[in-house]
Amino acid sequence: MTEDLGTTIRDGFETWTKNLSICLPFVFSWILTSIVVLVILGVAVLATLPALVSNLDAFDELPPELIFQQLPLLFQNVGIILIAVAIAIIVSMVIDAFFWAGAIGMAKEAIKTGHTDLSQMIEYGKRKYVSIFVTNLIIGLLSLVGLVFLIPGILSILPKLSRLPALSESEVFTLIALFGVGFLAFILYTIIISILFALPRYVVVINDVGAVDGIKTGLTCFMRNKLAVFLLWLVIVAVNILATAFGALPYIGGIIMLVLLLVVVLPLTVIWWSRLYLSIVETPGLEAGAGSDTEAETEEQNPFGEI
Repeated sequence: MTEDLGTTIRDGFETWTKNLSICLPFVFSWILTSIVVLVILGVAVLATLPALVSNLDAFDELPPELIFQQLPLLFQNVGIILIAVAIAIIVSMVIDAFFWAGAIGMAKEAIKTGHTDLSQMIEYGKRKYVSIFVTNLIIGLLSLVGLVFLIPGILSILPKLSRLPALSESEVFTLIALFGVGFLAFILYTIIISILFALPRYVVVINDVGAVDGIKTGLTCFMRNKLAVFLLWLVIVAVNILATAFGALPYIGGIIMLVLLLVVVLPLTVIWWSRLYLSIVETPGLEAGAGSDTEAETEEQNPFGEI
């Protein structure tokens, strides 16, 4: 039976205050990802930049018929940088998957026993990072499908780009409107995907299942608890917006925002989603040591509670 939203938020916040170490996976992930990305991209740029600059400079001195002979060298250097970017993205996703799996595992233990530590982060991270990586990849690819909504606008704009200043106001408005509608459809599609697949990562770790089973179970849980999932999603979006707003402060806004996201928002997000999912698959009573092995009830309940 799904516990009410007020209980999820209140007790989840209490779990966070008693287990502040749940922020460490996100801190470690940010530090390690930053270092790895800087090293990979830095090496690629340093290795190709001299040749890339020399090739570009040579274009000014070469006759037009010889420029095409230099293009393969230019594309080769650009290709190396693109490969480095791809490698950096994949490595970052693996690092992110390890620490997210560890954070969810820590949240699960904190909710069920009242205590967690970094040894559980390592244990869950090692065991479930591959499944989390695949889950993130599948959901990410599903999100990219939404780019199809941008195609009509792009195909309409590209042929007229070279003569854009000569277009009438009505034509420019039509092009902007077409692209704007496609962009709004893409944003809406992305939001829907983020709500539909809010639970799979937590299913993968908490149930100790693979990516495909986690996605199927997570989607089933959403369909049976749509209101609870949607309202918690709204709360988490609001908390993220509030934390991000601090980035607008001069000088130290970026630092404050980063600290809030890593130390407060992300840990609370993991605890709240973990708690909601545990309340879906277990009977009430998630206080420390009160976990139950009875059959899950997945009927949709009133999530407003005390709020």
